[in-house]
Amino acid sequence: MTAMDLKQQIEQALASFWDENSIPVADPIDATPKMVAALDSMSAVNVLIDIDEIVGMKVDANDVIRRGGYDTREQFVEDLTARVMAFVAKGHT
Repeated sequence: MTAMDLKQQIEQALASFWDENSIPVADPIDATPKMVAALDSMSAVNVLIDIDEIVGMKVDANDVIRRGGYDTREQFVEDLTARVMAFVAKGHT
């Protein structure tokens, strides 16, 4: 599998996970920002089950999951994909 294929599979898994697990934090009627991430870091750890299978190794949550969680789908997919790709490139086992 090429690095591009791997990246695409990771992005797809993360996007699907976000769609299934994120919580809406903005009420369309009340534009007041909420003090909670749409996907907290503890919940985000669960996506690593899928990521481990894709990359063929155990990915350490401490190395890839951002503390405090993620506010947007784009942030989740882009940040976590970059961190997982860097983790894999280092050859962690």
